[in-house]
Amino acid sequence: MNAPLTPAEARRVQRYHDRLMRALQERDRAALRHAKQRVLAAAYTPRRRGITPALRQALRELAWRMAGLLPARRW
Repeated sequence: MNAPLTPAEARRVQRYHDRLMRALQERDRAALRHAKQRVLAAAYTPRRRGITPALRQALRELAWRMAGLLPARRW
């Protein structure tokens, strides 16, 4: 089991989440794609500086949850 997130890490995950939700609400495909790529890069790039195991796990969980965030085709 990983250590809990620090307050700074929790804020970082929240910022990623907020960006994803804002892009989805604004129906901005480019922003949604960009936000998804940023989360995936942070979660899965090996040995990225500043990424603790707890933060990596939280970002991976966010990545799985965001996989269902598909923009409607009518955008």
